[in-house]
Amino acid sequence: MIIINCITVIKIKIIKNYKSETNKTNKIKMELYQRFFAPHYIINFLYVLQFFVIRYVPSLGSHFLDLSLEPPEKTIYIVFLILALIKFKSSSNAEEFLSIFFVYGKFLNLVMFYWYGKTLWIILYALIWGLLFVILPQPSYRGSSKIVELTSDDLHDILHDKVPKIIELDDENNLQKGKAKEKGNAHYWVIFFYATWSAACRNFESTVAKTSLKYSSPNVQFGKIDLDCYEGVSQELDISLSPTSLDLPTLILFKNGKEIGRLPQKNRDGSVEDLDKIKNKTLRNAKVTWDRLGWDRSMKSIISTFKLETLHKSM
Repeated sequence: MIIINCITVIKIKIIKNYKSETNKTNKIKMELYQRFFAPHYIINFLYVLQFFVIRYVPSLGSHFLDLSLEPPEKTIYIVFLILALIKFKSSSNAEEFLSIFFVYGKFLNLVMFYWYGKTLWIILYALIWGLLFVILPQPSYRGSSKIVELTSDDLHDILHDKVPKIIELDDENNLQKGKAKEKGNAHYWVIFFYATWSAACRNFESTVAKTSLKYSSPNVQFGKIDLDCYEGVSQELDISLSPTSLDLPTLILFKNGKEIGRLPQKNRDGSVEDLDKIKNKTLRNAKVTWDRLGWDRSMKSIISTFKLETLHKSM
């Protein structure tokens, strides 16, 4: 009897674990589908393949291209693959890598059309590229997240160390039905400031979302605010919305309403000693600009800069 009971318990645990793993797998599949099976990614991927379809389908290649020209295709492909691998290693998430991959791939198409002397094709390809950029922009992040959407009033409450009233989000990042309710009075807020037109912001959001899933707690809350809707916020926090701005995206850590950390750093990125060694003001400004342009957007950088491990353990 005891053996039968033990076997039954083991079966139940196996079934529960199996269901749990199945649910996790299904959730991952659904998230990947939501994130990457959007028209933007599918159509841009097919557009990147345009030259290769024309070149390597025999009936098309012999009809449209002068194959006797023999451009250095292998060399060009190798250079492209090396650049793609470098970007893959340096990209903080899949969205960022794909956006760069699409740009490189389209540029590769233009280079190959140039080698085959297809000037008209280059013009048409570039025009359609621009059209796709306008009508099929990169979609916003749609995966799991514990980031809450904030208004300027919510931010005002946070900056004055008050409890903001915000609408809860469910696991699918959708607004739950019901009245807005107060969150716990978190001592720390990590707030993502973004603009909907900025590709860098769209790429960075998934990194912030993953960070929120791991480090969100009653003591540390994550929020985001659309600067296009609240331009006064950008002026108050000195975040430029210029298309050439180096301030987008911006991530700020607040403690009891006071800013204690920011990415990218506003004035001096890097050690003071390194900058003090540069006497020429122009070179100093150039170094600051270069450092801010290439700041690390990885999850590891966020954790390290804001000391999230320490904050998470102090709850």
